[in-house]
Amino acid sequence: MSFEITLEGGSAHAVDVTRLDARAIVTIDGREHRGSLRRVGDAYELTLADRVEPLWIVLDGDAVHLHAFGRAWTATVVDPVERARAGGPSEDVASAPMPGVVIIVSVAPGDAVVEGQGLVVIESMKMQNEIVAVRDGVVDRVFLEVGETFDRGARLVSLVPLPADEDED
Repeated sequence: MSFEITLEGGSAHAVDVTRLDARAIVTIDGREHRGSLRRVGDAYELTLADRVEPLWIVLDGDAVHLHAFGRAWTATVVDPVERARAGGPSEDVASAPMPGVVIIVSVAPGDAVVEGQGLVVIESMKMQNEIVAVRDGVVDRVFLEVGETFDRGARLVSLVPLPADEDED
């Protein structure tokens, strides 16, 4: 199965996954990695060669939030087939990928935002994650204030399309 993955707005990487029973071969930009992933409670255990690391994975639409090796990443996964069938932006509400607390609100209703612009910063599992706009738009509503706690899936910020330029014909 082939995908394209970007890490936090960076350049895209070609990723191919081949499953072999409980193990897998993941090829990233032509470099092969062999390992296995095993569920352990709410997390996973990632084995690469003789190294075993805890790994936390939270899915939020096409975004995958990863915590491993003492670091956190947000990856965006693009399936080429889905990209070809996409008819336009469909994500109007940024939601919480995991439970936590709001520590920064960067936007207000009426603000115009561009894809990738920070909306809020949340803290979860002692790590901070910036939630960004998945498309250009105007902030319709900010659902939570700084200091408020929330559960996974909570609505954080909603967007509406940018108004059409009324001078165009």
